[in-house]
Amino acid sequence: MIGLFIGRFQPFHNGHLKVIKEALKEMKALQIVVAIPLRQTDKDPFSAEDRISMIKTALKDEGIKKYDIVAVRDIPSDAEYVHHVREHTRIFNTVFVGDNKLNEKLFKEAGFKVVTSPRFFNLDATHIRELMKKGQEWKDLVPKAVAEHIEKKGLASRV
Repeated sequence: MIGLFIGRFQPFHNGHLKVIKEALKEMKALQIVVAIPLRQTDKDPFSAEDRISMIKTALKDEGIKKYDIVAVRDIPSDAEYVHHVREHTRIFNTVFVGDNKLNEKLFKEAGFKVVTSPRFFNLDATHIRELMKKGQEWKDLVPKAVAEHIEKKGLASRV
């Protein structure tokens, strides 16, 4: 059983980490898809490379090894999205969507088992970016390795 978890991860936070841990309780391995937006906006300050590094450092700290990561560019067509993702990933049986309603709908319609989850810890990356922008405390909302990575690379200044 191979799972798939798609996200923007702007930034990767403790809720994302919880989804991965829960998914790996059921799956042999997990493919993590880092979505690359069609166009850069304020909602997407971190590059795919930044986000992949964040995820890898966090998962390494947690001792999680049963995963791989791929960056996949978004496309403007919902009708072609599942096929597009499948072209860039290995075979998977289950899709973990968190609370993303569009991914839930698209992958269910395509016949995949879809696992939803609540917003763990009531976290959302938009709130974390707002805290960064205002110079308020945000580091306890992301894995320690992610906070260290963001600080070391000066990435908070992009928000």
